[in-house]
Amino acid sequence: MPTVIELITPIVTEGVRSLDDVKALESEALSVRHSLIDIGPSSIESEFDEALAVPGTLEKAIAAEKAGAQAIVIDCMGDPGLRACRETVGIPVVGAGQAALHFANMLGCRFSFITVLERIRPMMDHIIRGYGLSEHYASFRAIDIPVLSLSEDITELQRALAKASAQAIDQDGADAIILGCTGFFGCAEAIRESLAKDGYGKQVPVIDPIPVAIHLAETLAKLGLSHSKISFPSPDDKPIKGFTIPGFKAA
Repeated sequence: MPTVIELITPIVTEGVRSLDDVKALESEALSVRHSLIDIGPSSIESEFDEALAVPGTLEKAIAAEKAGAQAIVIDCMGDPGLRACRETVGIPVVGAGQAALHFANMLGCRFSFITVLERIRPMMDHIIRGYGLSEHYASFRAIDIPVLSLSEDITELQRALAKASAQAIDQDGADAIILGCTGFFGCAEAIRESLAKDGYGKQVPVIDPIPVAIHLAETLAKLGLSHSKISFPSPDDKPIKGFTIPGFKAA
């Protein structure tokens, strides 16, 4: 039987992610399911958006575990609801942001985070500090394309990502690149090819968060490993008003 991974995209916009996107990652040993949240933001580009995404993400995580998923991946670099989901389920929950950041730290000494908008800088600075990686954070660079516009011109998107990546290496001292939005999924190879033309060959790893997070989740599930319930204790059973989260009593 294949390992079943639930990929939760914590926004309400249909078409931003589909199972076709991740089909190439599947195998006889790995099956990926997908869900969008029902209530929340259309995209995540701020702390405000992230906060609105958490209740729906929790609901989908609980439902995924009940439906037989063996691990969960949160499809957003802000990792909305990551810690809360780990409290509410027993299966591994992997955040795309946390996974990509730690992989970059393993593969290089100083990483650069290339993402959509400048306004995300404070949020990512906070997240990177929280993961204890500030010492290895070479730079933040934004390409000034909103999440909901990423699919409009893929060639221009890849050109902008390649330019920002080269600048991060040349000007900021980065030796690893993180594609800092899961909406960039599938762009890594084009960035690697562009960097090779700039003379870097295969010297600089380019981290595409979704494949990293899905395969990490698969590995954890296969090893029988999950998050510590000392660090992520289950919530108390008490009434909750205004939310219909499965397994919790309405006030």
